[in-house]
Amino acid sequence: MTNYSVKISNRAKHVSLKITPTDGLVVVVPKGFNHSLLDDLVARRQGWIEKTLQRYKDYPVQEQDTTLPNEICLPALGEKWCVSFIKTSASTVRVTATENFQLRIIGYTENITACRKALRRWLMRHARQNLIPLLDLASDDCALPYRKATVRGQRTRWGSCSSTASINLNYQLMFVSPEMMNYVLVHELCHTAHLNHSRHFYNLLASYISDYKIIESQLKQAWHSMPGWLQPL
Repeated sequence: MTNYSVKISNRAKHVSLKITPTDGLVVVVPKGFNHSLLDDLVARRQGWIEKTLQRYKDYPVQEQDTTLPNEICLPALGEKWCVSFIKTSASTVRVTATENFQLRIIGYTENITACRKALRRWLMRHARQNLIPLLDLASDDCALPYRKATVRGQRTRWGSCSSTASINLNYQLMFVSPEMMNYVLVHELCHTAHLNHSRHFYNLLASYISDYKIIESQLKQAWHSMPGWLQPL
């Protein structure tokens, strides 16, 4: 049986299983739950667990990196931002951006964790301002409408599409090439027509991106190139 760790949650009402590349299988249980029942519960989900763990082998675990960037390159947008640090007496950290691609981290800059969080907040805002308009353009070009779009920081997926045609994009897409970024946008838009990976789905995808198999392979490797400061310490 797969090894697992247990997380006790005061807010949980039911037992749930979560799998991530870094933590493996985590069983979240409500406070006071009888832990002797967990082995049997995990055994019953073994098929799903093995399938999910196999899929996550494509997403490497990055070594912990405690450095801060001096520049941030965003190939998907063709941008390169220079990063400077301005130490003040403030106990917090904030990021300001200028029109000439300068990022200034201002405040308690000795707090690496706070600086990285501030950079991720800026990146999330920047991704929302850019990825969603690009999704709109792709939607118009493909004649594949969607209901709404959000941008998040998933650890294992570049994007997703729900049964209600709501698309979620990963802000890390800004670190891949324009071709790979566009592939993810079109891939998720195709799911508004086929919410699966059937022959019909791939036929539709190929009608927009003929070399999609090559780009899919490149995206699997792209996780290796994500900057370390994106990951929480």
